[in-house]
Amino acid sequence: MELPGQQLSAATAYSPLDHVLNLDIKLPAACQRLTGIIATVGKASNDVETMQRMMAAGMNIALLNLSFGTRDEHIDTIKNLRQAAKNYSVVVGKNFPLAIAARLPGRKIRTGHISDTYVEPVELISGETVRLTTDETYKDRCSSSIVYIDFLHFAEQLKKGDIILLDNETIQLKVEIISTTTLTCKIERGGMLGSNKDVFVPNVVLKMPTYSEKDKVYIDMAVHHQLDILVASFIDSKDSILELRNAMGEKGKKISIVANIQTLEGYYNFDEILEVANGVMITRQELGSDISPKKLVIAQKNMIARANKANVPVCLCAHLLSSMRFNKIPLRAELLDVANCILDGADALVLSAETAIGICPVDTISCMASACKEAEACVWTKNIFQDYVEKTPMPCDQATAIAMSAVLAAYRSLAAAIVVVTSSGTSAFQVAKYRPRCPIIAVTRYPALARQMHLYRGVMPLIYECTPDADWQVHLEQRINFCTKWAMQRGFVRVGDPIVVVCGWKQGSDFTNTMRIVYATADINGT
Repeated sequence: MELPGQQLSAATAYSPLDHVLNLDIKLPAACQRLTGIIATVGKASNDVETMQRMMAAGMNIALLNLSFGTRDEHIDTIKNLRQAAKNYSVVVGKNFPLAIAARLPGRKIRTGHISDTYVEPVELISGETVRLTTDETYKDRCSSSIVYIDFLHFAEQLKKGDIILLDNETIQLKVEIISTTTLTCKIERGGMLGSNKDVFVPNVVLKMPTYSEKDKVYIDMAVHHQLDILVASFIDSKDSILELRNAMGEKGKKISIVANIQTLEGYYNFDEILEVANGVMITRQELGSDISPKKLVIAQKNMIARANKANVPVCLCAHLLSSMRFNKIPLRAELLDVANCILDGADALVLSAETAIGICPVDTISCMASACKEAEACVWTKNIFQDYVEKTPMPCDQATAIAMSAVLAAYRSLAAAIVVVTSSGTSAFQVAKYRPRCPIIAVTRYPALARQMHLYRGVMPLIYECTPDADWQVHLEQRINFCTKWAMQRGFVRVGDPIVVVCGWKQGSDFTNTMRIVYATADINGT
């Protein structure tokens, strides 16, 4: 029986044209979203009740942007998120594995504060000049004529003619005169400038440490509070990831590191970064400035494909639903952008200012979740599966063979879900690589692992907390029943639906060698 969102006529097509021709707008979206949603928490969402509603709307990973706020404020946010997850777990009757991620400032350069004598923001007028200074005297005294820059060696590393972009590229300056601490610039594209806005210099590699003293304080905070994911900004080589891993030490070895690709150099070194990172984030704002916006479409598609091939989760950030920062409905173009990110192969999508300081963070997440489900029905998984099978080296190990077999079996049997019993997550990640149309329920006994699994497309982590039976086969049946009952309660598995099960012949890692099909029944005793 066809499940909602399957779009079977399109899914089973034999050519790209037939696939698109058979897409039907009358068919409903899938019951379950496969793409992860990462939502930035800020002033608009930093209370327990709102956080709970964000989880109910579809937030899988909560992101802290450490470029804003103080250490104590971020610690309070972490406590609020954990309390909200605890409250929401009571509501849903299961331990909800909300992942908490933090994004390091890295080599992000920002302006200072607009002087209190002005009404913020101030206007920089096209054709006029403005001075950019590293003199801390002006740190809290910025105006339309002089703006503080928080990188001490900024002026000495630029040359006449360089372009400087302020506040998400809204303001463009051109360097005309250089002194020890000050750059005099012509305002080529004016605009309104507020406090603490980002500064970016395209096509210039500034010599500055990957991790500042402020970063090191936040790294210690992340380790001490055992966050799940740390996003390293402005990563341009694998050495930056290895440096961070070393700084985190033994206590931080279980924290996943996501490399934030924001520069042309990061794009060129992307393959080596994939070798050492647990995931990658493509921030299209700075990357688009560095390679030019018109090349961004090529960079996005190419990097997502490379990450998919390497089976490293990839998420996209910047300008996804930007208009919802101020409005309750998105632009049509934004919905199409979200859909194209999913069609390109993104594992997760990142909401930034929309949920951090926007007027409707919960509605924004709901909108994103709905858009994802509609787009996922359009993915031609049959073709993607065949491509990745062809790219799999021969001979492959038994776990990879089982993963491929499970996805093929799910496709052919119209399975409602794939259940993966895992202790390390590897089996679930291998299944996710081959992009099944149905959800992958990854059942594990380890909460920290369950939270990090949200990075992978289609993986729905489920924490099994019951006392394990001494007999492994009995214990397996208990876990399968537990997953089936939960999926039926969620509404994406029905009585009689086939479920593909992937597991090992005994307990522990590296024993995955079994794939079978079971059918959901009404008399399930799982708890």
